[in-house]
Amino acid sequence: MSDSTHPKLVERIDAVFLPVKNLKESLSWYQEIFGFELRWENKKMCGLSIAPNCGFHLVQISNFQPVNEYTPFNYVVKDLENVRNKLIGKNVIVSQLRDGEPKRFDMTDINGNIISVIQL
Repeated sequence: MSDSTHPKLVERIDAVFLPVKNLKESLSWYQEIFGFELRWENKKMCGLSIAPNCGFHLVQISNFQPVNEYTPFNYVVKDLENVRNKLIGKNVIVSQLRDGEPKRFDMTDINGNIISVIQL
C-alpha cells in the first residue's frame, strides 16, 4: 500500500520471462498451442504478443531446469473448461480443475514448466 511515507516506486510489471530448453521448439509450441504472435526474436530470447502492456518472453537457458515446483504466473481466460478441453485436444498435459476460487487448473508446457490457467 502506497502512502506519503512509502511512495510507490514501480508502475507495473512489464514482462514475464519463462526459461526454456530450446527457443525454436518452444516458440513453435507456444504459437501452435496458443496462437501467440511473435513480436521479436534474437538468438536467446523472443517476445510473444498476448495482450497490450503484457510482455511474455521465452528465454533459452543453457543449464535449463523446468519451473515445476510452483506456477510462476497465470494465464487468464474467459471460459476455463473450454480452454482446458482445447488443450487436452492438443495433447497438452493438464491437471484436474482445482478447488476454490478462482476457478483454475495447471498445464505443463513442452519444457516441463507448470503454468496456471485461471478464470476471473
